[in-house]
Amino acid sequence: MSTKYGGYMGKVLKINVSTREVTEYPWSDEERRLFIGGKTMAAKILGDNLTSQTKPFSAENLLVITTGPLTGTGAPSSSRFNVSTLSPQTKIITSSNCGGNFGYYLKKAGLDGLVIEGRSETPLWLHIRNGEVVFNDAADMWGLKTGPAQQALDERLTAGNGKPVKNGKLVIGPAGENQVLYSAIISNERVAGRGGTGAVMGWKNIKAITASGNQQVRVTEPEKMKALNKKR
Repeated sequence: MSTKYGGYMGKVLKINVSTREVTEYPWSDEERRLFIGGKTMAAKILGDNLTSQTKPFSAENLLVITTGPLTGTGAPSSSRFNVSTLSPQTKIITSSNCGGNFGYYLKKAGLDGLVIEGRSETPLWLHIRNGEVVFNDAADMWGLKTGPAQQALDERLTAGNGKPVKNGKLVIGPAGENQVLYSAIISNERVAGRGGTGAVMGWKNIKAITASGNQQVRVTEPEKMKALNKKR
């Protein structure tokens, strides 16, 4: 689904890790206008899909990862993303905003957000490149702490020259794998730590999510954007 607005890639993916089905999540320009991005966008998605009967540790609970229209544009302090889900800690919706480069690379992959449902039967690593999703076995990474896990991902994501492909990463450690209620999702040295987001990712048997690509964020008035950035 394309968009007339600058700052957006115009595409949100819905990934079912139970069935390995990948579809485009419908997100219209009217919704972009009303809900913009980040936690507001995620709240709309969660509100449309969850019910009062949904349990945090269930296939129906969604892990929603969203960016905003400034992510990837070069605007100051805009390299951020948001993780939202039904919290196993509080039993209500939680939203955790995180720095680092995953949001930037999700945009480079051609996406504004991810909506993840279901539960994988085995440990899983999702790699997203230019809008395409690859489901990788992560059994040998299960149990790794977040630093070694991210190092292992770079070793596997190598280009033809043998160097690591530039990418953004989300990983969990043993706490998330064991559904510790306050466990976090880690991206480089940054943390999405509110509400047990790592526990939900661990319950879904997702060890890691990586994103890479060569897409560019379209800015409607790039020269004005550059001038404004210089003032900051």
